[in-house]
Amino acid sequence: MTARSQTETYAHQNNASQVDSSPYLADLVNFYEAWKSFWQLWLREHLQGRPLPRQAEQAVLQSLHTPESRVPEARRVFWQDLQKSYHKILQKLQDLNLNEEPASDLFAVMNAAEALERQCFDEIVAFSRNLGEVDPLTGLLNRRRMEDDLCREQALVDRGASAFIAMLDVDHFKTFNDRFGHMNGDLVLKELSRRLHCALRPYDGLYRYGGEEFLAIFPQMHKSCALLAAQRLCQKIASDPFPLVQHPSVQVTISIGITTLLPNVPSHERIVIADAALYQAKHEGRNQARLLP
Repeated sequence: MTARSQTETYAHQNNASQVDSSPYLADLVNFYEAWKSFWQLWLREHLQGRPLPRQAEQAVLQSLHTPESRVPEARRVFWQDLQKSYHKILQKLQDLNLNEEPASDLFAVMNAAEALERQCFDEIVAFSRNLGEVDPLTGLLNRRRMEDDLCREQALVDRGASAFIAMLDVDHFKTFNDRFGHMNGDLVLKELSRRLHCALRPYDGLYRYGGEEFLAIFPQMHKSCALLAAQRLCQKIASDPFPLVQHPSVQVTISIGITTLLPNVPSHERIVIADAALYQAKHEGRNQARLLP
């Protein structure tokens, strides 16, 4: 894999994360069903030589435009393309002369309608598949996806690339849950995930490892930058208080253990080293990063 394709892979992965998946998938299916109903009705009326009432379009238009404000950022370009495709077809339908249109015009509209249906169906399938790789609380990619990405990254390292991995853990999280409740604990994990996601490079990987632990992959990172990048993450998280429900905002800190992936050394063995570095950061006072070779 070239550096560019590797970058594109992780950029796609990061764009896929932090998605509020259920509403988007429901909106996709709603539009898909509304469009199929509209198109079948139009064909039936057209073949019988009757114009379709304008109100028949309303269900499709509503299903296409009502969700605009809640479409995830990473999916907005697709949704805009979906809207453009639909409105082009709608304009062609309105322009068709019910009695004298060339057969080629009708075939063109039918091909466009089929392409729109396939465009939407493929997105439903792809997004449904991705849901199995997304942590439902934080919206980050989960451990199953992490293992796949680590295997790919390890293969690159075996061929001469460089990469670091980091274990990240919320400091005193059990005490936090005991004091503020698990609902606020979940809020902190969601907000922490968002802040970490925004702070990383587009092609870095970020995953929920389990509980309050996260794992990050830093491809193409030089050793002199690795520890500094981790320390900056600690500083960024600690710099702004986290809002809570029925409590004042509180400061949250994280500890990070970081190490490099090594050629021909299984990545799970390097996770153990990153975990040891994390333990060292905790033992030495928390809210800091430590690197082990």
